[in-house]
Formats: sequence, structure tokens, C-alpha cells
Amino acid sequence: MSVSPPRTSPITEKTDPDGPPRVRLLVLEGPDRGRSALVEGGTVVVGTLPDCQLVLTDDTVSRQHVSLELLGPRVRVRDLKSRNGTRYLGARVEVVEVPLGAIVSLGKTRLALLPADAALERLSEQTELAGLLGRSLAMRRLFAEVERVAPVDISVLIQGETGTGKEGIARALHALSGKTGALRAFDCGAVPASLLPGVLFGHARGAFTGAVADTPGAIEAAHEGTLFLDEVAELPLEVQPTFLRVLETGRFCRLGETRERHVRFRLVAATHRDLTAAMKKGTFRPDLYHRLASLVLHAPPLRERLDDIPLLAEHFARSFGASLPLSPASLATLTAYHWPGNVRELRNAVERTLTLGANAALPELAPPDGAKEDFHAARERVLLVFERSYLEAQLARHRGSASAAARDAGLARSYFYRLLKTHGLLPGRGGS
Repeated sequence: MSVSPPRTSPITEKTDPDGPPRVRLLVLEGPDRGRSALVEGGTVVVGTLPDCQLVLTDDTVSRQHVSLELLGPRVRVRDLKSRNGTRYLGARVEVVEVPLGAIVSLGKTRLALLPADAALERLSEQTELAGLLGRSLAMRRLFAEVERVAPVDISVLIQGETGTGKEGIARALHALSGKTGALRAFDCGAVPASLLPGVLFGHARGAFTGAVADTPGAIEAAHEGTLFLDEVAELPLEVQPTFLRVLETGRFCRLGETRERHVRFRLVAATHRDLTAAMKKGTFRPDLYHRLASLVLHAPPLRERLDDIPLLAEHFARSFGASLPLSPASLATLTAYHWPGNVRELRNAVERTLTLGANAALPELAPPDGAKEDFHAARERVLLVFERSYLEAQLARHRGSASAAARDAGLARSYFYRLLKTHGLLPGRGGS
């Protein structure tokens, strides 16, 4: 007799599952935007009837639209035969278990299911901002920061993993800054260290072999605009004092010249490296770091913005000329993968999906023997694959210590042990 796999949810929840189930419901989009309710225990109903625990005025929401059963770190979402349906991660659902932090759609309303102690912080109303796309809480927080910071003429440091779209954030900051000059992007890791000063500061004719004409550098090209310094951790140590002087005085000399030039620009730097560790190693100057990091923005990894995957995937599909939307099975596979390469990897996967099919895009998550699956079955299977691989990697990283692995993952230890038991993984001797 076959045994159905256990129901799972992405490993992102930090709430202790042994605590009392309490959830904050927050309307992100729709006529009732900003309305919230704190609910505790049992099952609550959302709809337009006055006796619902969260009452909405959206005319596309049914009288009793959806029930939410609080399950500690998860919520069981059940559509109550509503006329316009309930959607999660782009797919219409009847019953689905979601982690806290998830967003479900009821008609025109998008409803966030948050931990009870989540602050009612400022969130942007936008789902598209100067080329950036996102409906998730993580991106709405980022959009609000970009909207607040863009008009302020101070340096910004963008931190985030490779492929998270740091240059896109820089372009959004520039687009909303009101500056008359251009944005000039300069990748510190793409230019050999010996050539970098000439490319960054410009050079005079004859400054070195092959310098046949006076040539402005990236700094001059950014005058009255924005200089985006990508992979700033790769800026050679010997160049850092000169660049710091430019930031402090607005003056510099081209390579091979003695005449000072004046420049004015807004600096946006980005890195995927830990600059604090680089300072301790002596490869990055503390004074330059503090000048760069007047304000720090964090580009969220794709695994923290799963609600954006259908939106991004359809955007990429259209950019590749697709005339039809991606299939539910393709979206299910895409939303359950852990995306170590982030948005850049998603874009490549969408291109492979359109060219070769969903199984070729992420072959490690393909259904066995080419079996056909609906959205829920596909997502359930790939979540199991993701969870097991994640748990194994965490245990290996911490030499079998489940306690250390749980802390690093941001999970309650009891929940982490429960997942280990579900997947048949036993911690080593150090796992107490």
C-alpha cells in the first residue's frame, strides 16, 4: 500500500510551532488596503459579511470567501466556494497549507498572513517601481525604502546575493532621484586591477602604452548623475584612498594628468561580499566603508519572495516572446525550487522552459517517469525534494549538530527536529 507524502511548506518560518497560534491579517491591495486584524486560535473566516473575523468591502470578494485555520507556523487556507476563487502563488486553490508571511489573493484583494508580532511597517503601494517587479512583503519593504531614499543625495550601499537584482535597484534609485545626468555602471570585478584606475578616473594621451587619446573615465561620465559601483569589494586596496578623496572633495585627476577636475555625482555601490569581514582582513578601508554605507539597502534573495515568482516568470516569458502563459505545472515547479542563483537563475530557467519544457528547465525536480501532475501535486513533490536537500546541507555544514543547524536556518529547534524526523534524517553526535 502506497503512503502519501507528508504535507510540507517552505522552510522559512521562524515562529515556534509549540506556541499559541496567532496571526496578523493585513490587506496589501484592494479597496480595504491597510486594514488589519489580529486573530488567535482556531479557524477564522474572511468575507464581506459583518460577522466575519476580517470584513472586506471588495465587491469581488464573496460573503464568506475563505477560511483560515491557524496551525502554529502554518495556515490552512480553504476556499469556501467563492465566486472568484482564492489564489496562492498564481494558482487557484481549494485547500492549501502556507507558511506565515504568505500572501493569498481573494478577488481584487491581496491578503498577507503575518506572524502576530509583525510590526505594521510602511509598505509601498507599488508592484512595479522604475523597472523593479514585486508583490511580496520583502519587495514592498524594499520599494518603500527606495521611494524614501531616492530623492536624498547620499551614498547608498546595496547588499545581496549574486543574481538578486542589485543593479536594478540602483537604476530605480537613479530614475526616482530627479538627477539630470546619466547613470554610469562600473563593475570593479570585470576590469583587471592594473587597468582599473585608467578606466575609473580616465586617462590622458600617452599615460600608458596604447593611450592614444584623452579619455574620460566612469567618474566623469556620471557627472550630475549616478555612479553605480558594482562589486565594490573588488576595488583594489591601492585605489581606495584616491576614490575616497573623490567622494570627499569631488576632485580628481585623470591618469597621466596633474590638472584637477571637478565632478558631482550620487554614489550607489553594491556587493555580495561581507565588507565587515573584508575590513578585518585589511582588504577594505573602514573609512571608505563608512562613506559608502551612509544608507544600506538589502536585496532579498528569491527564496524570501516566493510570491513574486509567478509575476517574474510571466514577465520573463513575455520578454522571450511567449504568446501563452506558463502552465500551472511549470509555475508549481518554479515556485518550489530554492533558487541559489536568484532572479538571474529564474530568468534562465524560464527561457529553458519555453525552449525545452519544464522538466528540462529543472531536471532534478522533474516528476518520475514523466508523470502528469496538477499544481498541488507538483509543488508538494518539489517541496519535499527542496526540504530534504536543505536539511542535509545544513547538517553537513554544522557537522551533524541539529541545534546549530536550526539556529543557522532561523528555525525553532523543535520544528527543525520535526522536519528531520519527517525526512528520516538523524543528527550526529553533536546534535543535542
